[in-house]
Amino acid sequence: MLDHETVNKLRYMKLTGIAEALKEQHDDDAYQEMGFRDRFALLVDREFCKRQHGRLQRLINGAKFENPTACVEDIRYDDDRKLDRSFILELASCSYIRHARNVVIVGPTGAGKSFLAQALGQAACRRFLKTRYIQLPDLLNELKMARIKGVEAFNRLRKQFIKYDLLIIDEWLLFPISVEDTQLLLSLVDRRHNHQATIIASQFEPAEWLDQIPVPVAAEAITDRLCSQAYNIVIKGKKSMREAARD
Repeated sequence: MLDHETVNKLRYMKLTGIAEALKEQHDDDAYQEMGFRDRFALLVDREFCKRQHGRLQRLINGAKFENPTACVEDIRYDDDRKLDRSFILELASCSYIRHARNVVIVGPTGAGKSFLAQALGQAACRRFLKTRYIQLPDLLNELKMARIKGVEAFNRLRKQFIKYDLLIIDEWLLFPISVEDTQLLLSLVDRRHNHQATIIASQFEPAEWLDQIPVPVAAEAITDRLCSQAYNIVIKGKKSMREAARD
């Protein structure tokens, strides 16, 4: 008979994987032929897998992807896109994150920049790296709202963005930004430089970023910190990936 008190204790200790596996072993006579060590190993394996899955889901939820289903396996390599499959798979190994290197993805509207960036973000989550996806206007708005609340709130939020192993900033400089935005952006980019990895998804080449940032010295500093030693991906193709997905 299964000891319900033991099961209740396991659940109380949040060892639900072991509790579930123990019930399965009790209900299946085939397990009775196994030795204690093998059965115990299976119980531990179940708990480990359950916790790893839960950890992955928490990381994916915390990343706040716009498209949480985006993954490297679903990236399209149509000839006109000029994407290097081996290079994308190398990035998916996430070694660039451990070396604090950045990735700059450039392409026209609908080219699939956001999908690719989020797919690489998903790959980072799978390796249990803390990731965050956000569009630039939202990032700036969050920082400005925190600044209004006071120095402590602002520093706390900025620290969160600084500490992400991978920060994905989409809709990069789609419109010119203000002097205040420039100050906020530089303070974040400067503190992440050479410490954490950042993915930028933009319709504009880095040389064009300078025209979108009103303070020339800051524009050069931001661009240099993001682009020096960065991996560059330029997505070609005239056909929108949104249209292609409907074909």
